[in-house]
Amino acid sequence: MPATEASIRLRDLARRMSGRYAARAALLVGSAALGEADGYSDLDLLVYYDVVPGAEALGEAASALGAQRYGSRTDEEDSSVGERYLLDGIECQVAHVSVGSVGRLIEKVTVDHQLDEELLKVLSGLCDGLPIAGSDLVEEWRAQATITEPLQRAMLAKRWRFFPWWYFQARLGARDTTIWRYDVLVQSAYALVGSLAALNGLYFSTLEFKRAGRFFDRFTVAPDNFGPRLERLFRAHAAASAAELERLVAETRELVASRFPDFDLAIEWGGHPADPGARERRWT
Repeated sequence: MPATEASIRLRDLARRMSGRYAARAALLVGSAALGEADGYSDLDLLVYYDVVPGAEALGEAASALGAQRYGSRTDEEDSSVGERYLLDGIECQVAHVSVGSVGRLIEKVTVDHQLDEELLKVLSGLCDGLPIAGSDLVEEWRAQATITEPLQRAMLAKRWRFFPWWYFQARLGARDTTIWRYDVLVQSAYALVGSLAALNGLYFSTLEFKRAGRFFDRFTVAPDNFGPRLERLFRAHAAASAAELERLVAETRELVASRFPDFDLAIEWGGHPADPGARERRWT
């Protein structure tokens, strides 16, 4: 699909911005990088240096660009600088970071298996972004960020967590649980998507999860018609939604088990087996 006019405009603006910085690389992330930006989209740019310039120098560069409503924040831990300003009426968010910090961040995830949502979001952007400058360096990082089998297992261990609504449906269907039920559905959807992302070797973060359909299209291994069925969880009445959730969990479990037969996929609640097919017993 060709890039939208808004994406082309944002890409041109990103190139103009990166030209102001003496950087090793620059990476555009978000909707503009994917070619799906519209008139509401902002511009997210990551700029990489051997040594990050001081906040004053960066502010001068932004001023030379014609930035308005300028604001910046320095992270004392890694000396990165985050900026936010308007340029040509477009909100721009620019992160200035050191080359060395990127390598350390990749290692935190791929070696130490620190799977904080923020770290996963950063690596997702790294892998899916559009290099504006320094593409060779970006490709080196992407190679270092390749998802290995141990990392897949760590991701699955993080994501494979479900409250078994199907198990309690007879009880909860008779109670006023609408708000709780939708919260469970959201968390279950993230668990399913995250588990399938791990299985497909893709980075996934729950932070600002957008463009879901495009992401699901990248799955080569997934339950049939996964995206529409996931959407129906939130539109069907309670009993039908619980039944569909149960089916999706069961089908996803089969897919994970076929790849990792030794992985513990049991679902329990209160010490009772609550796998798909199990039901709470009514006391008499």
